[in-house]
Amino acid sequence: MKKVFLTSISGIWLLISAAIAANGQIASNSLKPSGRFIILNKTEPGNSPGLVGRVNPPVIRNFLKTYKDVSDEKWIEVKEGFIAMFKYNNVDYQVAYTKKGNLLRTIRSYNEDKMQQDLRHTVKSSYYDYEITRVHEIEIPLSLITYVVQLSGKKELIDLRIYDGEMEVTRKFNKSKLK
Repeated sequence: MKKVFLTSISGIWLLISAAIAANGQIASNSLKPSGRFIILNKTEPGNSPGLVGRVNPPVIRNFLKTYKDVSDEKWIEVKEGFIAMFKYNNVDYQVAYTKKGNLLRTIRSYNEDKMQQDLRHTVKSSYYDYEITRVHEIEIPLSLITYVVQLSGKKELIDLRIYDGEMEVTRKFNKSKLK
């Protein structure tokens, strides 16, 4: 079980990295898609820059069932399906679907002020001198929610993973001294 969990988390980290890189690519590319549900990372011969592909109808149907009030999402196509990225109520979302429209995962990223009080208390009780800079809430269907909490201290940066009430340090970096 632990092996499956660690493998899943590694895959999620890879997805987060790919989505962040893709998001930077989207921001730097000045693409102006015409209409919704345009894939922004796929170019095919004969397509103009704004019309680079469409999201599969089952994916659109399931997305609209859950996120009725969202209208400014950006889509990317990945090997396993599609990812919708958008902001809703000051929370960044990345929602991944299979090509058939099944939900793979939802990643919500937000600041400390949006954090659940009990989760914040758990982190601050051990890391009271650290600032919570970002929280990533990773939800996979039929699994418990995993939280990745990024902390900033005077001398170091820490990434914590909280799953099933257990908290562990996944990465720790020393801050460099600027002269």
